[in-house]
Amino acid sequence: MQRLILGIILIGLLWAIGLAAYIADLPAPARNAPAKTEAVAVYTGGGGARISAGMAVFANGGGERLLISGVHPDTTRERLSELWSGNSKLFECCVDLGREARSTQGNALELAKWAGENDFRHVLLVTSEYHMPRAIAETRTRLPDATIMPYAVASGYLDEKGRPVSRLAWEKLAGEYTKFLLARSKSLLNF
Repeated sequence: MQRLILGIILIGLLWAIGLAAYIADLPAPARNAPAKTEAVAVYTGGGGARISAGMAVFANGGGERLLISGVHPDTTRERLSELWSGNSKLFECCVDLGREARSTQGNALELAKWAGENDFRHVLLVTSEYHMPRAIAETRTRLPDATIMPYAVASGYLDEKGRPVSRLAWEKLAGEYTKFLLARSKSLLNF
């Protein structure tokens, strides 16, 4: 029984150290325009900040096409066009809405299908900074031969020094870290 308790304590300690390292290693939110690439993909969430950032990057010449993955079935194209600040013809011709994804794994599957249909090998991935490690892990599992470039968006969970701003932020980051560990374990097992 004592070994079991010590084992649980050790696992908890390792998890906590890993969480601290995970938070310290999160990418800073992007401040500059990225280099132009073939495709821009946004994994939805974050109250629309991710979508707005991805649209801005694309409208400013960031890629040939934009995929917004995980769009809620009730969200209309017209509603999303209200967030668009670029040329309306560009939105009409080159913004694709993925409506099947309900998770990060689903986003990665949706992106892989879209990239394959369009023969894209270089993708700028737009998502929140805390979500980026898992998003990249899931995406690289499904697009192993593609170049995935991160474009991190501020979530509001971290201050300017990269520290969690509240208890809620700690909880969100802890949950995301655990999901990241599961995604990494799954991708290593698939390898």
